[in-house]
Amino acid sequence: MYVDIVSRMMAQEGNDVAVFVRDNHTSEERVSDHLRHIRFKAEEGEEYARLGYWAALAYQYYKVVCRQIEQEGAPDLIEVQEYNAIGYYVLQYKYLGDTRLQQTKIVVHMHTPTFELSRVNRTPEYRFPEYWIGQMEQYCIKAADGLVTQSEFLKSKLSPYADCPIQVIPLPYQFSYAENLTYQCGDYLLYAGRIEWRKGIVQLIAQMDRLWQEGCTTKLVALGGDTYFAPRACMLREMVKKKYAHRVEQGLLSFVDSVPPKELNRMMVQARAVVIPSIYENYPYTSIIAMSLGMPMLVSKQGGQAEQVLENGVNGFIFDWDDPDDCVNKIRALLALNKDELRQMGARAKERIQSVCSMEENAKMRTAFYNSVLEDAEPHTAYPFLNPQPKTPLPDSIDRGVPGMLSIVISYYNLGRTIEETVQNLLQIEYDNYEIILVNDGSTDPESIQKLAQLRAKYPALQIIDIPNGGLANVRNVGAAHARGEFLAFMDADDLVDPSYYTRCIHVLNRYENVSFVYSWLQYFEGADGVWTTFDTTLPYMLLANMLAAFAVVRKADFVAFGQNRIEMEYGMEDYDGWLGLVENGRTGVCIPEPLCLYRIRKDSMARGMNPACRMFLYSVLQSGHGQMYEQYASEVYNLLMSNGSSAVWGSPTQIHFPTGAYDVYDILEQLRNAHAQIDSLQQQIAAQQASRWYRMQVRYAHFVNNNALGRLIRFKLAAPIHWLKNLLRR
Repeated sequence: MYVDIVSRMMAQEGNDVAVFVRDNHTSEERVSDHLRHIRFKAEEGEEYARLGYWAALAYQYYKVVCRQIEQEGAPDLIEVQEYNAIGYYVLQYKYLGDTRLQQTKIVVHMHTPTFELSRVNRTPEYRFPEYWIGQMEQYCIKAADGLVTQSEFLKSKLSPYADCPIQVIPLPYQFSYAENLTYQCGDYLLYAGRIEWRKGIVQLIAQMDRLWQEGCTTKLVALGGDTYFAPRACMLREMVKKKYAHRVEQGLLSFVDSVPPKELNRMMVQARAVVIPSIYENYPYTSIIAMSLGMPMLVSKQGGQAEQVLENGVNGFIFDWDDPDDCVNKIRALLALNKDELRQMGARAKERIQSVCSMEENAKMRTAFYNSVLEDAEPHTAYPFLNPQPKTPLPDSIDRGVPGMLSIVISYYNLGRTIEETVQNLLQIEYDNYEIILVNDGSTDPESIQKLAQLRAKYPALQIIDIPNGGLANVRNVGAAHARGEFLAFMDADDLVDPSYYTRCIHVLNRYENVSFVYSWLQYFEGADGVWTTFDTTLPYMLLANMLAAFAVVRKADFVAFGQNRIEMEYGMEDYDGWLGLVENGRTGVCIPEPLCLYRIRKDSMARGMNPACRMFLYSVLQSGHGQMYEQYASEVYNLLMSNGSSAVWGSPTQIHFPTGAYDVYDILEQLRNAHAQIDSLQQQIAAQQASRWYRMQVRYAHFVNNNALGRLIRFKLAAPIHWLKNLLRR
């Protein structure tokens, strides 16, 4: 409703507006002279094989928007929601320097992010992919050129995540949408919204039950679709109906599925009052609609609905959930009013909401806000990292290297078969100012030793340093000591890079002083063909799972001061240990979300030879070397491990992850029960929809498949026999 109303409103003001919508087909519809709907077919693109649904959708949004920019030029402004982080890659690529986005300001509209919903709804907030979607949402908030939200309540909750001021603009409403209905002052209270913990319906029923026990006969009607309640592994409405079955039988409590808007309006005016009891809310359209119909309101203080009503006892009643008796007392006060008093209250509510949500005034406020964002010409000088550590000053004695020069250090041990391919690859890179240093770690293979002699003769500019065998950590430290460049990069003697890789990394390093190293996704080849997708270095996730390979381009001074590999990590993970050293000292890393580095998978590689006992030992060495950070984030580390199992077997945090271990079988069964329950819920919702809304439910169903327990096991569309899936779940 927000997108529809605001897009039409701004188009009527003479602005050219395009709305991008995921759909089951690709099309462009001209709605009016200044408004277009651009639809694209969701789930198309290789990103869906690499990322979980929401992250992949964000990547697809980025590609679709940039394709449109290539065709018709850049827009002045893009507005995107923070919810589920669909603007993540548009924002990140702007920071990475994508020329198509440099002239465009990006506003993030804060509705209610997943990381808040999970917490309030008692959902496992540290479980993947919900946890990482929340991290991506926080990045969107931090990276925005401008922030707008609907209520002072939500502003107060989300301000800690923002780096720029948050503008509060109430939602607009086209009051002609309301039918010419008359308030009838009925005999029931109406709750209209999802049966969701956050919405306060469970808590409201408990308060009504107190009154019913006293002999009150006022009925409560709860209208809306059901939601899954994780702590009880069931649908919330079914749980509540079971608990209050006797009240349902007495006719004091009833539940109604979602209805079309016109029917909702009729049910509202037939009620005594409309109740918005949320324990965490933004600025609900339900209360706007109810107030526009002249309805008396009973609303909680915990959300924008209180700002809509504003004056307790005048435009409605406002209660505070922090006072255990306030809700009951306000219900009593509401029920004590006679019909004339209720009508007068409803009339004041209508006048109030018309003044607050006026389309004319809202258009002025939004235009002024958008213009203020557009007029801010200051470029971003810092990259928007989440949870960076304080920056430790560099020692005065550190050599910062030759400005602009890149030193590429190749680790070499008995890899004569592949080294020349690697050297030839490096000779093709786009960056001009660089040197290649090959550190031979005491190779013993005759063929590999002979290959070095050939390389010396064939490539005079190639620096080859021979050292006694001391392990990979020592090799990298020796290479760094011999490097002359401002920038330092590592690679093994069997790996490759895209010709543009180093240029793009150094571009980011030159752009932001607070970036210490840059890396990319990893393309496996030879022994595997997958892509390792990862993100910017982020704590506390980085403490449990490495977020980059050794290919990163790092400021030499930072590496020498804080990132040198410890010899204790002789069995592997030495690069991970070094990156943690950098992060620990406030040196953070940026990921280019494209597979620009090619990592060869060999049967005899160090990583493949690492057994579980070896990993346990190395993790303990990691923790002991960075104990202060692990102690700082101990509670979050605990929650991540308890929610997702050992990090040794984590995949992408954007995808469903099945923990390992016997005790985790119960977690898997719980997720399967969740899936089964949600299928039932979605079937009910689909049946309740009008034909024009059929596809919207199809999309929700497909999203469920991609983001829940069975999504990685069973890929199907709505046409698949649902009874077959249910039978599988039962088995």
